[in-house]
Amino acid sequence: MSITGQKNQSLANGAKQATDLSPILLFAGIFTLAAASLPVLYLVRRATQIEGDLLRTVLFRAKTLEIFITTLSLVLAVVVLATLLGAGIAWALSNVELPGSALLRALVILPVAIPSYVFTYSWLSLGFLPNGFFAAVVVLTLTTTPYVTLAALAAFRRIDGAQLDVAQTLGLNQFASFIRVTLPQIRNALGAGSLIVALYVLSDFGAVSLLGVDTFTRAIQNTYQGSFDRSSAAILALILVAISSLVISFEISFRQRSTTLKSSVRITKKIPVIHSTKSKVWALSAILLYITVALITPLLVLLQRFLSRITPIDFAELLIAALSTITVSFLGAFVAMVLAIPVALLAVRETWIGTWSERAVLLVHALPGIVMGLALVSFGSEFPFIYQTTGLLAFAYSILFLARSVGAVRTSLAKVPTNLTEIAATLGQTKSRIFYRVTLPLAAPGVFTGTLLVFLSAMKELPATLMLRPTGFETLATEIWNNTAIFRFSEAAPYALLLVAIAAIPTFLISRPDRDTERGELQ
Repeated sequence: MSITGQKNQSLANGAKQATDLSPILLFAGIFTLAAASLPVLYLVRRATQIEGDLLRTVLFRAKTLEIFITTLSLVLAVVVLATLLGAGIAWALSNVELPGSALLRALVILPVAIPSYVFTYSWLSLGFLPNGFFAAVVVLTLTTTPYVTLAALAAFRRIDGAQLDVAQTLGLNQFASFIRVTLPQIRNALGAGSLIVALYVLSDFGAVSLLGVDTFTRAIQNTYQGSFDRSSAAILALILVAISSLVISFEISFRQRSTTLKSSVRITKKIPVIHSTKSKVWALSAILLYITVALITPLLVLLQRFLSRITPIDFAELLIAALSTITVSFLGAFVAMVLAIPVALLAVRETWIGTWSERAVLLVHALPGIVMGLALVSFGSEFPFIYQTTGLLAFAYSILFLARSVGAVRTSLAKVPTNLTEIAATLGQTKSRIFYRVTLPLAAPGVFTGTLLVFLSAMKELPATLMLRPTGFETLATEIWNNTAIFRFSEAAPYALLLVAIAAIPTFLISRPDRDTERGELQ
């Protein structure tokens, strides 16, 4: 069948599936699309209020071009380095026999539990890392590498070793076998991980602010705080939306060039591990170096600051901040899970509402937290009963990080064996019963992982929390920021250590070494 014929067939299937949708599922998809569109609609409304002369000044001034080049350069550099580093770590853990490999798998993911602003502060305090673009590349690469590693580890578990055997019999060396056999099987996972890295860098505020790098997120924050000019900030944010749209479109087209195997029968041959002493030494050295730089060093700096503090710890404030963080983050993660399941279902079925909802949540994921904060402040001010409530803050978390939940759930749903759902249908099961008794249990690991990712991200979110929190409501992130803003670094250390300790729990569960292969297959 031709490419045009395949596209027409896909559109026809999507149209047919759209007619089969339940009203509840359709309503959920439309609601999520509307909720994810709130910040973009706010930006458009603000941008239309700007005068023509000021609009031309903002768009065509040299500073905007400089910010544009800096942002793109930072994204490209971090994506390339994080993808190479993450794929290399995942390959070593999957293909080389290493002592304590289960523990190493957990440790290489744990840096994701450290907020970028905490990581940056830790390295700056050592005096080894100067301010500027290079420092931002290093910091953001180290903090985002676990996203690629996590995706690549799951992909390497699905590699068919029999294909590698065939490649070797055809005379291909290890490098050629990797390029021609392994890479095509893991490129979707690498693309998904790289997309998360790109969107993370586009939306990061903490690291670039502390390091003095002028990206769009920092420019938006400074424009708003310096002049309270929300229209100019909206123009800059819309440019960021345009960049994010291009990144998302590229990843979607990249993903569509590959196919996903759906089968309830495991037919792949496990890849034999490498036992070479030289390979073990090189792999273990590289992994331990990454763990030292990205995990151990920041934690030791925080511990040193904690031990050197003079003022006593206010355990009551520390406990209240911790409970507030856990409560509102859990609520946001739960809301995100509820919203993610229908969006993922609609996206897997290739319906138009699913496609647009998925793209909308990805766009929002690239926006800085201040944009979401401004949008929901404007929205919440029209409804006093929700303004400055924990419910509105949790809703902000769920929309900001919904892309992470949708991505994990969508991947799991896409791998649910179609033959099992077809068998259930032939047994007279309704669509709703098939979903609850077959589809959802098989996709449960992905749903769980997506919920943990949102929970983890929400605990570290700062700008949106500062703008939307109820009066007197403090989280660990806001306490860290309140103290570091007035250079009370030792006082911030207990909150930072506790935040990392709490964040390490969902991080470990995401990468838990006791997960068996079959469950990993469905993720």
